Order: sequence, then structure tokens, then C-alpha cells
Amino acid sequence: MKQILSIILTCSLLATAFPVILGMCLHQSIETSPSSLAAEQHNSSTTITFFDTKTNTLVKSELEEYLVGVLAAEMPASYEEEALKAQAVAARSYILSKLSKENPDHPQATVCTNAAHCKGYLAENDAKQKWSERDRNNYWQKLESAVSSTKGEYMICEEAVVEAFFFSSGGGRTENSEDVWQESRPYLRSVESPDPPENNTSTAVFTKEEFFALLNPHLRTRLSSSSAVAVSDIRLTDGGSVATITLCGKEFKGTEIRSIFNLKSANFTLVSDNNKVIFNVTGHGHGVGMSQKGANQMAKDGKKYTEILSHYYTNIQIVKL
Repeated sequence: MKQILSIILTCSLLATAFPVILGMCLHQSIETSPSSLAAEQHNSSTTITFFDTKTNTLVKSELEEYLVGVLAAEMPASYEEEALKAQAVAARSYILSKLSKENPDHPQATVCTNAAHCKGYLAENDAKQKWSERDRNNYWQKLESAVSSTKGEYMICEEAVVEAFFFSSGGGRTENSEDVWQESRPYLRSVESPDPPENNTSTAVFTKEEFFALLNPHLRTRLSSSSAVAVSDIRLTDGGSVATITLCGKEFKGTEIRSIFNLKSANFTLVSDNNKVIFNVTGHGHGVGMSQKGANQMAKDGKKYTEILSHYYTNIQIVKL
């Protein structure tokens, strides 16, 4: 892989905030791009600038080269080739959706390498350090192949580029975008997802003292470890996560509880047992868009990357720069 073109500036570390959702959509196929905004302004040699949060620098790179590093950070290289191709197209779509929009957290860069804010990224040497000596060269070539074999392909909706969100794993269905970020997007609908049950659940255990220490700042009345953990009025999303829950007399969004207690997802149940409060959690991530484990299972079942994308991103069209 060619080396990154140049490091062009040093700047301060950005704040971590979730990206805003945007875009609309059509139906799936692969064809030469029509007059979409990205196709008019860019091609497969497009150069982007990203903010490297590890070195606090702005870095300029060719888009296709940069995407290999995104795949290295965002999806296990051991996954099926068709899943990696789907990830490459999703990541390319996400980046292209950002090119015409300025981000106030890094106004001189299209995206950053903070996975919680934009997209993760690993340079070749850093990526190879996390893989075994036996696998590292094959894995990097596998990622390069996933990017090159889908070169220039991205998703649109009504000629606007899809902001393609993805996550690690879910509980059998994905989430509607408005149930997580309050904005409805036609291509981010709740659909079934074949997430394998293995290693897809987690447990978070708190003493009541720890539980109320985290919850009290969000309550009107301060409670102690001798207080009851009152749970009622649980409402679920179409994806099966907690939409709202009344906890100790106050209604919370499931996403708020996830944040307060640092849970892997908002798909949880809660029980109070003696002096402990236990969260049983299914899946990992926000649940919107493509489940990576679900995509890998679809690939194992013989689905092509185009089928995976059209399943998770409803009514999209795949086009090419």
C-alpha cells in the first residue's frame, strides 16, 4: 500500500460526540453513478484529510488507501470476504457523505480516527502489530482486496450519499434510527439480523452503593444503598432494545441507561438481587444499520456483499464513482 501522502498540520484533540445522521434513499443494484453529489465532485482517486487522534495531526490520504486502515480498525480481518466487502462499501459511503459537510470538532478534516466520533483507523504497521505473525501479511492483503474489489462503490438514496452506520452485534433485529438518535432515515429501518448467539451477551454487576452513585446525579431525590431499585413501565423498540424505562421514579431512555452504566448496548434486562443490581445485555453497539457479526453470518450462509448491504440498508442503490 502506498504511504500516506503527507502530514500537513498539528491541531488540538477533538471532543467525542456522536455523528449526526443524514441522507435519504432508493432500491438496490450496482451501476454507474447518476448525478449524485459525490459522483459529480469526486472519483476513485479522491484525496481526503483525516484527523489522527493518536498523533494529533491532520493527514492527507487517497480515499481507497485510507479505507484499508478503516477496515483494519473496524472489522475483524478474520471475517468472511463478502462481509469485508460490505464493510468497505459501507465505510466508503460514510466517508463520502461527510465530504461536503464541515464538522465543527475538526473543521479542517473530513473525519477523525476516534471510532466513537467518526471511524476507527489503523496504519499498516499498527494493524499488523495486533495480528499474529502468521496472519498479519495475509490479513492486510485480505483487507486491501476487499477495498480494491469494490473500488469506488458506495450507496445512495435519492442521489444523496447514504451515511452508513454499522455496529458490532445485535439481538436479532437492528434498530430504527429514530429510536437511537431521534431522526428517522428510510434506509435505517429495523430488520432481522442473524447475529450468532455465541459471545453476544454480557453482564454488568453493581453493588447498590455503586448503582446509586451512578444514578443519583440523574434523579431529583438522592437515594441510598438501602433504597429499593424500583423498575416499571419498560417500553421496547422494534429492535428489542429498551426504548424507555422508569427507574426509581424517573423515566429514562434506554440509551441514557446504557451511557450511565457503560453497558455494551441498550438491549438489556435489569434485576435487583439482595445488595446487587445486575444488567444482562445482548449485543454490542448502537444497533443502527449493519450488524458486523450478522453480516459475517450472512456471508457464511452464501450471501454476496450486495445482498448484505441491501438487507441492512433498506431501499438503497449501489453506484460507482
